[in-house]
Amino acid sequence: MVITFQNKRLPNTSNLIGFTWLIEHFNLNVPLRELACISQKRLASQRIVTDTWIQFDAVFNIEENPYSHLEFALKHETLDLLVLKSVLRYFKLDEIIANIKKNPKRILSKKIWFYYEFLLNKRLPIDDLPVGKYDNLIDTKKYITRNFPIKSQRHKIHNNLLGTAKLCPIIQRNETIKEYLASDLSANISTIFNGISKSLIRRAASFLLLSDSKASFEIEGERASRNRIESWGKIINEAGKVSLGHAEIERLHTILMEDARFIKIGLRQNEVFLGDRDRDNIPIPEFIGAKSEDLAILIESLIELDTLLEEDQVDPILHATIIAFSFVYIHPLEDGNGRIHRYLLHHILAERGIYPKGMIFPISSVILEEIENYQEILVSHTSPLMGMIKWEATEKGNVKILNNTIDLYRFFNITKSCEFIYRLVERTINVTLPNELNYLASFDKACKNINEIVTMPDNMIKTLITYILQNKGKLSKKKKEKYYEQLTIEEIQKIEKVVNETFDDK
Repeated sequence: MVITFQNKRLPNTSNLIGFTWLIEHFNLNVPLRELACISQKRLASQRIVTDTWIQFDAVFNIEENPYSHLEFALKHETLDLLVLKSVLRYFKLDEIIANIKKNPKRILSKKIWFYYEFLLNKRLPIDDLPVGKYDNLIDTKKYITRNFPIKSQRHKIHNNLLGTAKLCPIIQRNETIKEYLASDLSANISTIFNGISKSLIRRAASFLLLSDSKASFEIEGERASRNRIESWGKIINEAGKVSLGHAEIERLHTILMEDARFIKIGLRQNEVFLGDRDRDNIPIPEFIGAKSEDLAILIESLIELDTLLEEDQVDPILHATIIAFSFVYIHPLEDGNGRIHRYLLHHILAERGIYPKGMIFPISSVILEEIENYQEILVSHTSPLMGMIKWEATEKGNVKILNNTIDLYRFFNITKSCEFIYRLVERTINVTLPNELNYLASFDKACKNINEIVTMPDNMIKTLITYILQNKGKLSKKKKEKYYEQLTIEEIQKIEKVVNETFDDK
């Protein structure tokens, strides 16, 4: 009797079930995000969810064979295509065929039949189903699905997965996602700019663009020059104008890497890892990107998925999250993956018309404010995969991948990332953009009122306001003596009052 699974102790009087049982049964080295067991006794409810286990009531008891556990997993557990594909590889072909043929029109039989051929690209010796009812592959109440499913006549299945067999994310339709989908964030965007002058919107866009470009470098721990920040800001401002493709990725990479003497532009030809090295230059990886020989097909699959999501009219924020996070998980470049990953969020949101014309959302700026949550989301996805990657150190302090890892970058649950990006967009709409517009409006009002107190060049007034705001509403003695010694004490007091009253109102 199994007492532990992947170093996690089972609840008392419980046995493994579903995907967890199958991984144990086939002795697979594959990470499972949700561990499932079944109680030998009746529980107070059908399932009890803890931080470690989902414990099912004894009423769910099934036959002790692989096919029964596979059916249970597909019916009751969160869909994990990486685990499902790994499990199906180890099934005896005769067992799969015999069980499907018992009742090929049964929904679970149709689904298992479809998944086997879809994921493994192998046709089973089973006749196509005759004319009959089509069933959805995945539950539209549990998952985000295609708006326009693909009909599989052979299986009488509506394939409503978001992706393809080459690249397929899973998004759970939980309460958070449902609330965001119903909130109509796009409508909220338009109300922000009602009554705001075009010149003020342009100025706000300019400030936010520069701030976002700077933040994208800061997230990577890099202090870029002003010219480099402005150059990348111009690229962000053009997001959405050129379709995603190999040539566009190389163009972005070229612009991002000013000095390319030591970096291969475009898809890398060596492996890449994130982490440290010891004193002997031996890698200590926390994350390893996709195998270099797999990059061409993975990026081609990413480009194909981008087109499919747009054609299917998938929610733009979900679309942007899928493509951006798929890119960073694949990590196709030697350097600059993180910044282009965040650029892709801008690109798709702009391409899908979420931004008002001339405006961008300061995604990187808001990410920087939530950097720990952002990093946790990335690590929570990548860390469990490390145990599936066999590698050795190279002479140059890099890693060499020794096994087939392409599926690790094809199938993933991206629900947490979608929740995170939704929250950032919501905060941008409700807080960041209004604050920036209010700040600029207040600045203009303060400039006008100060001009009625004293006559001086606009630049001097703007700088004066900035100094007062930076010093908690007072002009410091040092700044007064250095730049504004001709102002009287009375004038300074009036100016300070104007600044404080103007900005306090906002």
